[in-house]
Amino acid sequence: MGDHRASIKIKMEFHGIKDSVELDINYFPGSSDGVDERVIEFFRSVYDRGIAKYDNMIADMYEKQAQDQIEEAERKQLAQLKKKYGEEGGE
Repeated sequence: MGDHRASIKIKMEFHGIKDSVELDINYFPGSSDGVDERVIEFFRSVYDRGIAKYDNMIADMYEKQAQDQIEEAERKQLAQLKKKYGEEGGE
């Protein structure tokens, strides 16, 4: 290994996305704050995949909430109609 090299292993988990990498990296003060760009790319990749998973989870949650609200309103409306017209109403 040269004067500016190091071997590192990184493990990261973010919103259920797990990844790891082993790198032989370069270190030069003053360039990218001394961090090999591949390290930054690894973190960015895991973050992007994790935040996409999180965003999808939140979207699914809001969709389910909206569906639950619609179903509850329909149940209330059905109960009102049954009360008004009787249990056998339109059947």
